[in-house]
Amino acid sequence: MNTLWVIGDSTLSSFEDKYYYPRYGYGTMLDKYLDKTITVKNIALSGRSSKSYTTEPEYKELIAGMDKGDFLIIGFGHNDEKTEEDRYTDANGGIDDEGSFAHSLYNNYIEPALKTGCQPVLCTPIVRRTVTDTWTSQQLHITVAAGGFAGGDYPQAIRQLGKALGLPVVDMTEITRKRYEKMGKDETLYLHAWTSDNKMSVDNTHTNIWGARVNAYDVLAVIKEKQVAGLSEHIITDSAANPLSLKEKFLVSNSSYVPTVFSDVLKESSLWKDYVCSDKTVFKGTVFGDIGGADLKENFVLETDDEGNLHMAAKNSIGKIAPVSDGIAMYYRQLDTSVHFILTAQVQINDYFSNDQVSFGLMARDDVYIDYSTADILGDYVAAAPLLLTHEQEAVSCFARKSGVLTFGGKCTRAYKAGDVVELRLESTSDGYAATFGSEKTITGGFDFALTAVDPKHVYVGMFAARNADVTFRNIKLEYK
Repeated sequence: MNTLWVIGDSTLSSFEDKYYYPRYGYGTMLDKYLDKTITVKNIALSGRSSKSYTTEPEYKELIAGMDKGDFLIIGFGHNDEKTEEDRYTDANGGIDDEGSFAHSLYNNYIEPALKTGCQPVLCTPIVRRTVTDTWTSQQLHITVAAGGFAGGDYPQAIRQLGKALGLPVVDMTEITRKRYEKMGKDETLYLHAWTSDNKMSVDNTHTNIWGARVNAYDVLAVIKEKQVAGLSEHIITDSAANPLSLKEKFLVSNSSYVPTVFSDVLKESSLWKDYVCSDKTVFKGTVFGDIGGADLKENFVLETDDEGNLHMAAKNSIGKIAPVSDGIAMYYRQLDTSVHFILTAQVQINDYFSNDQVSFGLMARDDVYIDYSTADILGDYVAAAPLLLTHEQEAVSCFARKSGVLTFGGKCTRAYKAGDVVELRLESTSDGYAATFGSEKTITGGFDFALTAVDPKHVYVGMFAARNADVTFRNIKLEYK
C-alpha cells in the first residue's frame, strides 16, 4: 500500500471549527476519490508557506516518512506571497536563486521526494473568491512590490517549475477561476466557509466541505488525466462521482453551531480592572471575537502601568483584524448614539509582530461582548488605526467594516516601528466618523455611516489591540461636542 502525502497551507489542511459552514481544505477530501490501496496522509498546515512549513514537526515527519512508490501533493502559494519575513518567498527566480519560491519548493520538498523515489505533484493555489465576478490580481495570487518585498506571479512560478523539471502540475488557479466565472458569485458563495449563519460572513479564501470535495475531485481528475503511474489507476473520478452537481448532498452546516446573541446590558468583566483617565472617565476592559477559545489572561494584557497609562497587548498570534471576523482586546465606553464625541490619545508602539492582521488604535463600533470567544461576523466599526503593517509606508492608515465588508482609508506615508509615539483621533460627524492616525490624512470618505446595525441605541468607543500588538496609550481624552 502506497501513501499520498499532502502538504500545503490552509486551502488543503484540516480544521476544528465552530463555524456555521466550517473550513475544509481539499486535502481532507482526497480519500473520497481514491480506492483503498492508497493511504492519504494530509499534514498540510494553516498559515504556512513553503518556507515556514519547514520549521514544523510535520516537515520532519514528511522527510522521514516518504518512501519509494509514494506520492506528494505540494500546495503552497497563499502564504508565500505574504510580506512577512518568516513566510515570504519571491515568486521571481529559479531553483538556484536562494529566497525564491522555486528554490524553496525544489530544495525543501521536490528534491527530497525524488531522492526517496516519491513522485511530487505540484498544485497552483486556488483562487480567492471574487464578490464582483471580476478578478483582482491578488485573488489570482499575482502581487505587487510592497514594503521591500518583490511582487510576482505565484501560480506562474509553479507552472514554470513543473515544466522545467518535468513534473505534473495541477493548475488549480485556472480550474477554480473558470469554475467561479461559470457559476457566478451568488453560487460560489456556497463553496466557501461561513463563520455564521449570515451569508455576509462568507470566508472568501477557505472552502467548506462541499467546496473541498469539488477541489479534491478536480485535483485527482487532472492527475488521472496526466496518467501519473501508480496513482492514476486508483482514482475514482467518473461522472457519477463528481460532487459539483451534488450540492444538496454534500453542503452541510455545523449541527452544533450556536449563533452569537447581543445584549446591550453588559456585565462587568471578572478579568480586567477598569481604566480611569486623568479626567476620571472610566473605560471597561474586555477581550472578544475570533480568539479561538484562548486563555485570556495568558494571551492578553489589559492593565494600568506604573505611570497611570493604559498598557494593552495581544500575544501568541491570538486575535485578528480580518474582513469577516475580528478578535480584539478593547477598553470601551458605552455612549448613546445621539452623543457626538471626540476621542484622542497618544499610542506608543512597544512592539508588534509583522503580520497583516495586526492592528492597534482607537475604535468606535456598534457591538461589544464581554470576554467572549466567537467566530461569528460581528458588527460594524470605524478605526483610527493602521492595518497591513507589513507593507510599511504602503500600510493602511485607518479602516472600517460595514455589512461584512472591510473598507480601507488612506495609505501611510511612512513605516511605523517599535518606539514610535503616534497621535490618534476619532471623531463622530453629522454623517458618520472621521479617523486620523498620526500625521496621516484624516479620512471621512467611506466612513459616512451610522453604527446602529446591531445596537441601535449605543455606540462603543475606546482603545484596542489585536494580533501580536503591544502598545501603551497615553493622554486619553473623551470629549463631547
